[in-house]
Amino acid sequence: MTTTAAYPLSTTSRPDSAAPRLGQLLRQRWQQVAGRYPHRTAARQGLAFVADGLVGALRLLSTGLYLRGVQRGRFVSVRGRPLLRNEGRIELGHRVRVWSHVSRVKLFVAPGAVLQVGDDSRLNGVHISVSRRVTIGRHVRLGPNVVILDDDFHDAANHQATGQQAPVCIHDHAWVAMNALILQGVTIGEGAAVAAGAVVTRDVPPYTLVAGVPARVIRQLPRPDQSVSVSSSLVS
Repeated sequence: MTTTAAYPLSTTSRPDSAAPRLGQLLRQRWQQVAGRYPHRTAARQGLAFVADGLVGALRLLSTGLYLRGVQRGRFVSVRGRPLLRNEGRIELGHRVRVWSHVSRVKLFVAPGAVLQVGDDSRLNGVHISVSRRVTIGRHVRLGPNVVILDDDFHDAANHQATGQQAPVCIHDHAWVAMNALILQGVTIGEGAAVAAGAVVTRDVPPYTLVAGVPARVIRQLPRPDQSVSVSSSLVS
């Protein structure tokens, strides 16, 4: 079931000076809000932008309440209340979103274990259980009801025996669709996509789409310098 991580993980946190500043983030958000309501007048777009900002500010403020004891970068936000049992260490990079909108985020980190999430990643209704280490890179998208386990918890032949443990690594720009299961010892390469409902028991090469039970490579995906984009129906 387990394999050796074959793809070195890039650094998951950048120096604070590399993070976008508030003015840049506000300009980006204005463009998004204006694009959402292209037929509204500028005044009504401005009202929508203010309302959006108030909601965003509330989500930022909620992190202090809902993510107590978590090491956080700038502009980390939550939507809904996650379920945390943090007896180890949780590190969230800049602009990480912890979304309990479709389903509740559950983060369980055992004593001495580490969960690390890189900049701009999205935890959307995921369940992550960490006995040793789970590392998630930058710009990673995890869909609702994705489950990530780095521990078998018990032996299949002897339920009284301890199961195998091995770290899980998910590299930058990977997508994991809803209801997928990532098991212990797995490395998901940069830019890879895991289809909905897949059970991943072995490493996923970079820029490939995997699907099925157990997950197998379905096809190669375009790299960033190629113009064809990944189908959102497969990875979102």
